[in-house]
Amino acid sequence: MIKQADLALFMAKSAGKENYEFFSPELLDSSLRKQEITAALQQALVNGEFSVHYQPQVELVSGRVIGFEALLRWNSALGAVAPSEFIPVAEECGAIHSIGEWVLREACLQLAAWQKEGRPAICVSVNVSAKQFLDTQFAEKVARILAETDVPAEYVEIEITESVMIDLDASSALVEELQAIGVKLAIDDFGTGYSSLNAIKNIQIDTLKIDKSLVDEVLGSDRSMAILATIIELGKNLGAEVVVEGLETIEQVTLMRQYEVIGQGYYFSRPLPGDKAARVWDKYLEQPNGLFHAPVLY
Repeated sequence: MIKQADLALFMAKSAGKENYEFFSPELLDSSLRKQEITAALQQALVNGEFSVHYQPQVELVSGRVIGFEALLRWNSALGAVAPSEFIPVAEECGAIHSIGEWVLREACLQLAAWQKEGRPAICVSVNVSAKQFLDTQFAEKVARILAETDVPAEYVEIEITESVMIDLDASSALVEELQAIGVKLAIDDFGTGYSSLNAIKNIQIDTLKIDKSLVDEVLGSDRSMAILATIIELGKNLGAEVVVEGLETIEQVTLMRQYEVIGQGYYFSRPLPGDKAARVWDKYLEQPNGLFHAPVLY
């Protein structure tokens, strides 16, 4: 009973202030699962269990691939573990720093390899967690990785969620350090949090990424479309590129094309390993303006 009460107390504290939690078998299962993931994460890098997949970003008007987003995947001995499950655990146990550096280095190495193949200059975006971004040495680590991989800073974009920007004083200083290096900055999942406007009011950003949840609602709702169009206009007025995530159908692509934005989603390609992502890229190079025929075969 004491162990069960301790577990409930721990979970209540983890949820924040003024919370309570009842012990349940599900709570125990969740705790054990978390312990398994924590232990497995400690060895995941050493065992080579991580990989990086790349999803293209397509300029809708021209049909050109203008960038890729690097996405972490974990081939764990535990079986399939989604990033949404293991990333929070990695943040809590501290493993996120080494994992995050590994992802950035891998993305830079892939970018350098593509450049050596003579491919067009392209930007790769890398997601960064709040704990990584607010590390006082983060900008220094980014600069070191860029130097080690010989990748020009302007071809690397750091993606953060708007929740990171809640502490604007700390965030502003880190943004300035990154911009001094020359890397780009993107706000991911824009429009899903309460601090959306505050996040971009005082900080210069290069890219505004609109969350998939907003796109899913627009086809059947004039009201939702009006909100989405306003966000797109806001981003452009701030001098930022606008990326609309989660495009999966020809109807969504056709609708978004008139707003002259960049599209990303399964309509163009699912996230793929570097070699397969390059094949998708080649298809778009061979078929300019061919996006309405989704030229992707995996």
